[in-house]
Amino acid sequence: MPLWVFDLDSIQLVWANEAACKLWQAKSIEELLSRDLSEDISSSVAERMKKYRDAAKENGQTFRELWTLYPEGKPCPYHIHISGHELPDGRYGLRFEATADFDRMPEQIRSAEALNHIPVCVSLFNMRGKPLYNNPAALETYGDTSLEMRDRFAKKSDHDKFLRNIAKGRTISKICEVNTKDGKRWHEITGMRGFDGLTGQNACIITETDVTELKEKESRVRYLAHYDMLTGLHNRNYVNSHYPERIQSAFEENERLVLMIVGLDHFKAINETLGHPSGDALLKHVASQLEMSLQETEQIARLGGDEFVILAPYRSTTDLDIRCQTILASINEECTVGDHILSANASIGLVLFPEHGRDLPTLLRHCDLALHDAKDSGRNTYRFYRPALQQAALAKRALEKDLVRAVENEEFCLFYQPRVDCQTQEIVSAEALMRWQHPEKGLVFPGDFIGALEDTGLIHRVGDWIADRAGKDQRTIARLGYNIPISINISPKQFERPDFVHRLKCALAKSGCPADKIEIEITESMLMGVGFDAKAILMDLCRAGFSIAVDDFGTGYSNLAYIQDYPISSLKVDRSFVNMIEDQSSVINLILSLCRLIGISAVAEGVETVDQLAWLRMNHCDQYQGYLYSRPVPLDNLIELMTTSHQRLMSSRLPESLDAEVIWA
Repeated sequence: MPLWVFDLDSIQLVWANEAACKLWQAKSIEELLSRDLSEDISSSVAERMKKYRDAAKENGQTFRELWTLYPEGKPCPYHIHISGHELPDGRYGLRFEATADFDRMPEQIRSAEALNHIPVCVSLFNMRGKPLYNNPAALETYGDTSLEMRDRFAKKSDHDKFLRNIAKGRTISKICEVNTKDGKRWHEITGMRGFDGLTGQNACIITETDVTELKEKESRVRYLAHYDMLTGLHNRNYVNSHYPERIQSAFEENERLVLMIVGLDHFKAINETLGHPSGDALLKHVASQLEMSLQETEQIARLGGDEFVILAPYRSTTDLDIRCQTILASINEECTVGDHILSANASIGLVLFPEHGRDLPTLLRHCDLALHDAKDSGRNTYRFYRPALQQAALAKRALEKDLVRAVENEEFCLFYQPRVDCQTQEIVSAEALMRWQHPEKGLVFPGDFIGALEDTGLIHRVGDWIADRAGKDQRTIARLGYNIPISINISPKQFERPDFVHRLKCALAKSGCPADKIEIEITESMLMGVGFDAKAILMDLCRAGFSIAVDDFGTGYSNLAYIQDYPISSLKVDRSFVNMIEDQSSVINLILSLCRLIGISAVAEGVETVDQLAWLRMNHCDQYQGYLYSRPVPLDNLIELMTTSHQRLMSSRLPESLDAEVIWA
């Protein structure tokens, strides 16, 4: 029987018997021992032998392999028994004992060779889980051939499941966590029943492939799918996949739930003024505050943007009132971002399960309506859903659909209300006011649809149309000898667009109307320029030839001091002051004095009585608008109003002397 001892460090044989000398086709033992075997031993075989040596040294393990050797140049299969052997200098080598197997078939030889080299762990256990065989990959992975099957599995339940199925003759595959010599890993394991070739008894064949990297990627993907990367909270995907289970459980257990959407107020302004990094820092702060205030039974997630959702059981709406107040207070706590100290206000919409809906999509939709109601109610507050909100939302969607059709079918028209000289009663200008000639509802006023135009973005197309139509109408009355300017109202949404001035000039150019015959009316709040540079836009308008009027003055910030910093040609005093002229006369006098001081026209809105007009004349108001002279009318009626006969009629209704006692100052 060929025997030899191999030194893995020098890659040489250090002892061999005569049979080994013949097996290795050496002329003598001396010649065999002097051979350099480094070219005959592959790196994979060398690595496997080192693992065998270490295992033999550590716990005396022995190993068996099937080799193909070539005595006398002819291939012959040999059973190789490998064991540890202490060398004279105290180091460890390996002792090899070879037994020829002339009956081995070529297929068996090749399969044994493949089994030794494939990276898949292949092991054989008896039906009690005791080890019978481990291929080199299994030995490299587990490091101990005596390890029983149950010791490989991290979970006893996985081991028991495998053993149970194999005992019943079933093949089982499962990804399991296992205990390797390098720590816990994830393996895709397949188990089946086979036979022990030596005893003929049933055995468990186990094959394993390491899928740890894939498992970690899956875990990462699962995290990304269910968690918000900015705040670390669950995200909308998690809400959509897990909240329905919670809702179903509440339904089965007759439990009451509340769904809350928390939306930050004016968050867009923070991003625009301080930048998105500051906005992100504030979102993380708010998420942290919400988590700290979270109760044990509550679940929280970030829906996206500046909105967070909380799902929780509740006992009474009184408890919810207290909870909402706590949430709003926690969000309002200050945080430092760079050089800025930030705080946030929020609005909360609430829906109750099952009263307000029995599935997640319905609850979220109704909760969103409640949130918008809270924002419309002044913000920094909370509102419960009520059916009227759904009805209003349906009506709004129907309105938006009608408006799309109205824009396509050109169902809009312009009415004009004259602006009149207080002293001469001569029409000096006219304000264009939009109307919608609805095919079913008749004439619809702008208060009923302007907001929807702004929400849908249609306001920009409609604004272009207004400029074009007003320009054409101005040219019409100019050809009749009444070359007065027309004023048009501008939405804040139009004002925010960077291309607003360019669009306005392009729309007006189609009509052939010069820009100095168009006055732009803006509201007082637009002067504050939230999200845009109001002064720069107004300067661009003035350079293009337009004049500027501030509409409804006195209802906004009412800061008289800043008016002189803007290129404004007219101030229009809000009708609320004119209607209470006997109580507000000192305020109106202040506005009129300011206009005279800085050289702009003062226009009183909403003048309905002769006494109001007489007071305005006595106090040197320049112009007025109102039902006293005319309601808004179509263009043809405006032309009729500009005749001298109508002006004489108006003059005849006024007191003959300016000394009439109409001043209530």
